Amino acid sequence: MSELTAVIVDDEQHCRDALSGILERKHPDVPLLGMATNVPEGIDLLSKVKPKILFLDIEMGKQTGFDLLQAIGPDRPHVIFTTAHEGYAVKAIRFSALDYLLKPVDPDELAGAINKVRAELRTPQSPDQFMALLKNLTRPASADRRIALPVADGLEMVDVDEVMYCESDSNYTVVHQKDKKRLVISRTLKEFEDILDPEQFVRVHHSYLINVKHVKKYIRGEGGEVIMSDGTNVAVSRRKKQELMDSLARL
Repeated sequence: MSELTAVIVDDEQHCRDALSGILERKHPDVPLLGMATNVPEGIDLLSKVKPKILFLDIEMGKQTGFDLLQAIGPDRPHVIFTTAHEGYAVKAIRFSALDYLLKPVDPDELAGAINKVRAELRTPQSPDQFMALLKNLTRPASADRRIALPVADGLEMVDVDEVMYCESDSNYTVVHQKDKKRLVISRTLKEFEDILDPEQFVRVHHSYLINVKHVKKYIRGEGGEVIMSDGTNVAVSRRKKQELMDSLARL
């Protein structure tokens, strides 16, 4: 079995001390090769040592862990993000099927993450996962309206305005596009709900997340239903009716 080694990059000393302490007590077989307090230090450290695991804080002053990832390129260790905030970045990480730990780090969750790394040593994290993550992280603040979706042979770049609705299919989601193209993505509808703009996409039913820009007509009823731009009728649950009405009123 390949020996696991680790590096911690985190700007908060108490977080570095806590994580390194758990590693020392609970995982003596995962030696720590070093720690860094910011992105430049992390880049410098990773140019000198080659750990199997990188515990990477997301928010570090004016820079982020994602800046470090872009700087070190594709030859990177297995990344486990650490963060105290379950915001958009965590949702994007989850959508890309990458690993993260919430602070304060729970020893059992850390053990699970390390065991996952051991199991995946022969199948390292895909560069496509990081490309999708970095793309989706910059999308909300940029003029680019595309989202990176993981498909069997790589990534599909999809204009969110072209997405009419997303349909749940167990642990998969069918993305219906304006050109009648359908993509089956191995992500749940909840993950799409997390990653897409809530001003534009509304979960009107447990099985449907719709783009309100593609609503052609609303038909009144207990919850009612909408007719999408392709003619598809989508039922609206009673508890989601007002949320839909509010979104349509903002158009």
